Amino acid sequence: MRSPYEKYIRIELLALALAVIIGLIAIVQGYVIIILLCVYLLAFSMFCEGFLHLNTNKPIDGIKQFVKAGMLMVLATILFFLM
Repeated sequence: MRSPYEKYIRIELLALALAVIIGLIAIVQGYVIIILLCVYLLAFSMFCEGFLHLNTNKPIDGIKQFVKAGMLMVLATILFFLM
């Protein structure tokens, strides 16, 4: 039987896989904008995990993941515009 949250788990894993692939391409090519996209994909994966925690009766863990993802997005954006 499939888990009711399987689609969120798949989205999270897809975002992580894309982040790894895009991150490797960004390191080889040296484009900062692609690295920023990679960091945003990691943050999106954290948001998905936080949403999954919220729906599985672990609200504290979910909120922590949301805060981590938000801080990662803000920090990446600030660093991008300072370069």
